[in-house]
Order: sequence, then C-alpha cells, then structure tokens
Amino acid sequence: MEFRILGRVEARHEGRRIHLSGVKQRTVLAALLLARGEVVSDRKLSLLLWGWDPPATVSAQLYTHVSRIRRLLGDPVSLTRVSPGYALDIGGSFLDVDAYERVNTAGCEALAEGDAGTASLLLREALSQWHGTPLANVTEQLADAEAPRLVESRLTTLENRIDADLERGTHQQLVAELTGLVREFPLRERLRGQLMTALAGTGRKGESLRLYEQGRRLLVEELGVDPGETLNAVYQSVLDDRVRGADTRTAAAVPLMLPPDIADFTGREVQHALIHEELTCDRNPVAGAWRPRRTVILGMPGVGKTALAVRAAHAARGHFPDGQLFARLRAEDGSTRPPDEVLTVLLRALGHPDRELSGLGLTALTSRYRQALAGRRLLVLLDDVAGDTQLAPLLPNTPESAVMVTSRTPLPSVAGARITVLEPLGESAALELLAATAGEARIAGVEEEARAVLAHCAGLPLAIRVVGTRIACRAYWQPELLAHRLADPGRRLDVLRFGNLDVGARLLSARNNLAPDTAAALDRLALLAAPEVDTEGAATALVVPRAEAERLLEALVDAGMLQIRRPGRRTGATYVLHPLVRLSVSSAAGIPTS
Repeated sequence: MEFRILGRVEARHEGRRIHLSGVKQRTVLAALLLARGEVVSDRKLSLLLWGWDPPATVSAQLYTHVSRIRRLLGDPVSLTRVSPGYALDIGGSFLDVDAYERVNTAGCEALAEGDAGTASLLLREALSQWHGTPLANVTEQLADAEAPRLVESRLTTLENRIDADLERGTHQQLVAELTGLVREFPLRERLRGQLMTALAGTGRKGESLRLYEQGRRLLVEELGVDPGETLNAVYQSVLDDRVRGADTRTAAAVPLMLPPDIADFTGREVQHALIHEELTCDRNPVAGAWRPRRTVILGMPGVGKTALAVRAAHAARGHFPDGQLFARLRAEDGSTRPPDEVLTVLLRALGHPDRELSGLGLTALTSRYRQALAGRRLLVLLDDVAGDTQLAPLLPNTPESAVMVTSRTPLPSVAGARITVLEPLGESAALELLAATAGEARIAGVEEEARAVLAHCAGLPLAIRVVGTRIACRAYWQPELLAHRLADPGRRLDVLRFGNLDVGARLLSARNNLAPDTAAALDRLALLAAPEVDTEGAATALVVPRAEAERLLEALVDAGMLQIRRPGRRTGATYVLHPLVRLSVSSAAGIPTS
C-alpha cells in the first residue's frame, strides 16, 4: 500500500489509485496518516471537517467516513476505534512524508559533516517525494493547520540542497533556479543570500549587491524590519570580495556579521574617535602584552547607540582579520533573547553545524564559544544587552578578541571597559543629521522651519531620522508642514512613525520591559506638569518615602528612561524626563501632554 500527502492526498494499492470519494474522506485519511499511528480524537476530526459548526449527526458521519475508508483500504492497514477517536496503523506501507523526512535527515547530516556531494544527492532524493502543494485536496481547516509546516520544511530542505551545491562550486548552474525562487519568495532572506553568493561566485558582484539592496527595501516596506544576521553576513562577504566560486566554505570560515555601515551617519566625532582608539590599541604600551579591549555604549532608546557601534566596528574592521560577530540581544518586541539562543547563532557563524550544537546547555555552549574564539582576533558586537546575566556567557575569556556592547543600563560585569554615555544631540548636530537624512537640498533655505521640526524631536536621533526619511521620500513633506503637524501632541507620535522606524513603539517597548514598580513610577512621573523633578517632588508624586523615591529614580536612570542633572553644592539632583518618553508614556495612558 502506498500513501501520499505531499501533493494531492492519494492511496494506491499495487500501483492502482484507490478512489476516495469526496474531500471529507481524504481529510479523514490525511489526518490519520499525519498522526503516525496515534489516536485522532472525534473532536479534532470534527474541527478538521466542519470547523466550529459541526452537524448534529457528527458522530454518525464520522463513523460512516471511517467505515468507508476501512473498506477501501482493506487488509494491508488497520483502522480501529480507540476511544476517544480513531487510529490508523499502516504497517509496512509506504508514506511519502516518512520517506521524505528520513532521507532529508540523512542529507542534513552529510551536509553538516562536510560531504556536499552526498548531501546534494540525498536532499534531491528527499525533494523528489513532493508532487505539488501538500494536502491540496482536503478541507481548508486541515490544510491551514498542517500545510504551512510542511511547506516550510520543504523550503528548508531546498535551501540546504542549494547550500550543498554552492559548496560543490556549481554557482553558474544555480543562478537561474535561484532567480526564480527569489521571485517566488521575495521575503525569504536565505534564498536571497544564496542567489547573492551564486552571482558573486560568477563575477557578478554588482548584481549581487543590488539584490541585497532590493531585499532590504522590500523587508522594510512589507514587514517593517531590517535584514537579519544571515543576509547581512552574505552582504559583507560579497562586499569584501570573499566569495570566490567554489571557495564558499573559506568565506564562511571567517564570520562577517556586521550590519551594513550607515551612509548618512553624522556627529558623535569625539565618541567615535575614543572608541576607535580603544578597539585598535592591541597591546599594553608598557608590558607589550595583549590587553582586553572592552567598550560599552550606554544611552536611552533611540539615542543612536547601535549606529555609533556599527560605524565604529566598520572603521576598525581591518584590525580583526579573523572576522566580526554581531548579535542583537533583544527581539523586535523588546523581549530579551536567552544567551543560549545567541550563542547558537554565533557558533553557527564560527563554523559549528546545528548537529554539533543540538541539545547542548548554556554551560557547554559557552565553553565551545570561548574555545572557538581563543587565539583569534575577532570583533564581537553585542547590541541592546539587557543585563549582566544575559551578557556574561557571551564575553570572550582571552584578550585577542575585542568586545563592543550597547545597552540602556550599566553593566558591571564588563570590567575595565571604556564607557561611552550618549546624550540627545545638540541643535547643530541635530540639524546636520536631518540634512544628511533628508538631503541637504531639501533643508537649504528652510533652516528655521527645520529647527522648528527638530525642537519636537528633542535631540533624539531616531526621531530625527524618521522626519528626515519622511522629507526624503515625499516631495510634499516640507519642514513647515512637518513642524505644524508635530506641534500637535496628539499627532506627534503618528508623525514620528515611518516604515520600521517608530519612536513611540521603541520607547514604550523599553517602558514595558521595566520592573512593574519602576514602570508604574515612570507612568506617574510622565503625568506631572513639569518634565523635571527632584527627589522630594518624586516622593510626593509617587506617594512613597524619600529613600524609595530615590531608588525608583535611579532605577529609571539606569534603564535610560530618565536623565540626571548633576547636583550643585547646595541642591540635590534633578531628574529630567525626555519629552518624547513623557509623551509616549502619557499617550499610552490616554492622557497626551503638551
């Protein structure tokens, strides 16, 4: 007996197709096959057949469908009633998804072991089990529940097979296939990266880089996200001429994970120079020995920490011949990524296959990571670190590699680090950034209107970049119009949102990751009439003792949500809430501020 679900659902006996009458019979059979001998309950079968509106005779109809399938399939299989549902045992019969998964696993193992030729053959054999869209002739309920998982599995197998063929050096033969695949799946970054590699491997570097830029724009427009680490690593390989035909494994041995440099980066010259000095000064000037190089960039959300770090990393790249590692330590929603997940990504970039890493705990992953870095001159950029617990396993334990960290909060675990604290930009630097982002021609002659726009951005580079991008992309977005719309607190955060750049969302994400009592304190402070408060005023507003108010204020400073003005001899410290933090928090509570 032969069963197929990787395409139209079919059953064959001795080469002859068994006639399954109707979509519901095929749905029941497919659901039982997917269960791999486990019981499928009546309730689940009912949902797959009729959704949330089953007929009154659901039990009788299920019994009828199962009885007909049992009669059609005959003795080679066993279809039995096992409360609370039914189970199908196909014995030694052939099931295409079983064959696919078995050969696919063998192909992935061969690829992990470096046997590209065997991997290519096995993965092609696995793909040969597919004959169209899986579960193509069942109810939409079953198709919606199971087909996406199967399609994703097939695409991953296809990408693995292409990786194997790239390692075999068949770049020219792959270009046409990959061109069609990227057109079919334009948002799939791995396929785009493989086409970039194939193009570069055939000497078409310009086309490869243009393909990256097209993908970057598409990801921003369609999903509001930037390219991920894998696609950025391919971009760096192509940019640095490290893809050479069949020599793709050599390129992959040196990780190049930095995001693209920021073309319109402006300001922060002093900070950039100090960080560059720290990264490029390899040895202790007295002892002549290697010394640890650690730099930490601190500041509120949206203040430009990542932009400065990426610019500094690119400027120092030549000092790190063994490559550059990059990882974001927060997800898009602001939640923290566990260190074992980050370590797995970094170890893959360092050449460790998934098969080698599967099942390893944090301690084992940390050990492998540090062994992989030992004696190598790499630059490790860890972006948006949440705290010491998350960071500690990611720090090298030898001095040859340099580490750059961005964070909203101080990180005592990075001993001996050069600390750079970023404040909002002053007026001249803000105007320079706006001109760089919007285009100098769009700002020339309307400097006063541009300053009015910048007044509402309050020196926050993320906000400046949003309005600059609006001006650059829309001819009718003149600074005067933007200034008028930004002047309305109720509309300001809407104006400060464009594509994947969203000032309000970024600031609220930071607020939502605070401890509950600290977040509640921020909410109360955002509703005060003035943006500044001292400890006594905070204690009154928060209805807590002075010592508790001071603790909460310092916690908000540490989280980058408050700035502190240095106390004078006779006065205590004053805490300042950035206008856009104040607006985003109060607006979320339904109380806009001026």
